[in-house]
Amino acid sequence: MRSVVIGTMQVPMRPLTHPAIPLATSGAALLSVLSGCDAGPSTRDCDPRLAYCDAGIDAKTFDVPARPDVRPIDVTDLYTGLLSVSITPENPTLVVRGAVAMQPFMALGRYADGTQRPISLGTWTLTRARAGSIDPATGRFTATGQVGDLTEVHYELPRPGAESLRAATNLTVRFERDFFSAPSTEADRARFATLVPDAAREVIVRYPLANALVPQNVAPPDVQWEQGAAGDVYRVRLSKPHVAVTGFVTHSGAGFRFDWTVDPAGWRALVESDLEEPITLRVDRATAGAAIEGAARTLRVAQGSLAGAVYYWDLRAGRILRIREEPTGPVRENFLPNPPQRPTGDRSRCVACHTVSRDGLQMAAELWEGQGPSGVFDLGTDLTRDPAPTRFPVVDSASAPSWVYSSFSANATRLIANRLGGLFLVDPATGRTVPPAAGTLPQGNSVQPSWSPDGNTIAYISEFAGDGPTAFASSNLSTLPVTAPDSFGPATQRVMGASLSAQREAGRALAYPTWTPDSRWLAFQHGPYSESDRAGATPAAPRTRFPAALYLVAPTGGTPTRLTNASADEREDDAYFPNFSPFVQGGHYWLVYFSRRDYGNAQAGTRGSGRRQLWVTAVSTGVVPGTDPSNVPYWLPGQDVASDNVSGFWAPQPCRPRGMSCTVSSECCAGTCGPNASGQLVCNPPPPEAACRREGERCGANADCCDGLSCAANVCLRPPG
Repeated sequence: MRSVVIGTMQVPMRPLTHPAIPLATSGAALLSVLSGCDAGPSTRDCDPRLAYCDAGIDAKTFDVPARPDVRPIDVTDLYTGLLSVSITPENPTLVVRGAVAMQPFMALGRYADGTQRPISLGTWTLTRARAGSIDPATGRFTATGQVGDLTEVHYELPRPGAESLRAATNLTVRFERDFFSAPSTEADRARFATLVPDAAREVIVRYPLANALVPQNVAPPDVQWEQGAAGDVYRVRLSKPHVAVTGFVTHSGAGFRFDWTVDPAGWRALVESDLEEPITLRVDRATAGAAIEGAARTLRVAQGSLAGAVYYWDLRAGRILRIREEPTGPVRENFLPNPPQRPTGDRSRCVACHTVSRDGLQMAAELWEGQGPSGVFDLGTDLTRDPAPTRFPVVDSASAPSWVYSSFSANATRLIANRLGGLFLVDPATGRTVPPAAGTLPQGNSVQPSWSPDGNTIAYISEFAGDGPTAFASSNLSTLPVTAPDSFGPATQRVMGASLSAQREAGRALAYPTWTPDSRWLAFQHGPYSESDRAGATPAAPRTRFPAALYLVAPTGGTPTRLTNASADEREDDAYFPNFSPFVQGGHYWLVYFSRRDYGNAQAGTRGSGRRQLWVTAVSTGVVPGTDPSNVPYWLPGQDVASDNVSGFWAPQPCRPRGMSCTVSSECCAGTCGPNASGQLVCNPPPPEAACRREGERCGANADCCDGLSCAANVCLRPPG
């Protein structure tokens, strides 16, 4: 197998001829005769009929056959005595280093008289075109320059009145890129020629976590480590069988962050190549007199992408922020900078205890630090005005709509909510309480309701006992059937908090139930307390921190399954307030939660600070009771590491799909806002001449997306595989 290197030199040439070639001719000599390359030092004009003239290939390091149509062959002569066909070169490797790279192939016919001749007829195909494409007539392969792969090249020659002749060979495409962060230079490569093991001086990688599972479209990770001194050079290498991405980083002294964010082009090659293979990560350290080998760890990539936006509470700012995925990476938005203000007193603008509808168009939240009313915001409109508009007026009155926790129905026409210790229904358009049409809602010590995506069941925390409806030390999980619109059946207790008291995190408090998007499972938090910490008994006493773990259970009850991979860091169980993404991707449910676990190191991350950050774990859809279906999590990109971030809610992109009411076209996922047959303003399909939406752009239907993309969660995404 030969390695192909693309250069920039002209090809030495001599006049081209195609004599019959004896079968005994060597491969190298054969290619030399076919290409017409001159072994001498002179350089002549390149014959434009040759495939490699376009690529600018260095003939001294690369034997390239001529394009098959260089010498016309009489069709009658072509088939006379033809026994078989083969492909040359055999099993080549094409190394792509960022430039356009091409690999020409030639078909050779083996004849009864013992000769081989190039064949210009026939068709060329690939078994997989992920790494590039092949010209069906000429056999010239052109790499995309974006991924690596192993594929088969096939050639087929039809024969009149007989079976076609076929041949195949493997083509390996390797993506290799080196990146140098100043003051590192290409000369630093040589410092890693010989690696030695030395546990005392070895780099300690702090992020990503070993064996974490990430979606394909996650932002490039910020690799973070510890160990080293000024002047050290670090080689950060991420690899798969057909990809190698390497970053060189020099310790610059005070202020050095011990990190390197993987280049976006390199990261794309890693996640889209060798889909079944994990990424191997290693950070080597070149210090005085030696290059110290780092320990290898793996990072896995799920065959699926996540879309939408995550709404979370920034405790420092007292605001709900939004992280949405864009083609260029995650964007953190203060989309609600000016919530309604308390008219008197401290003039608070705090927003908390939010929930988001499953269509991504409404957010309900508690205002003014729990001392005032609640409001509902239309996420499909501009909320940067002062004050931000609400769906119904927010007033400072004892009779104003007010709740703590809430959850939207599947069609977003109702909220199930609690204020203190009882559940009630709210019309989110008016804020008015809606009495049940049939049945009753639990009124005693019942909080944190969660409406199932299929609309049939409400899960909630029951029988809580402790400091109040947000802070308690004992509780259970119950469900309530929805029998008809605004109608409910009798409640059933599903999990008792005391039944899990023997687990490592101990305690009897269950909290924050959340549904998988297919309504098959419930996740919840368990520990000694419903919150992650509590103030001491006196102002001088330190705050008490509580461990917590996540569990999964069927809505019909049974033994809960502990999500240990998601819950435990290197020291303790530390996972709180789970919320499932409303989408199933890559055979997984995706669960966002907050944790005080360390993210990375102290310089670039949160190590040692105890700050709460949002993490995401993939939970296998093939749940086997008693077996942990969760995976090692990843840190949600886009957060501010200097803030405490909690209570993440995942929702589709906040735009209006086709047929939904609108006021201006910018509210629509695609198309324009215009009248329908009844004269109402709705989002209409885009005009025929409109450009298709590219990967990562908003959409309202599959037809809005460019070829090969589908509209999921109002975003054009590329299907896995």
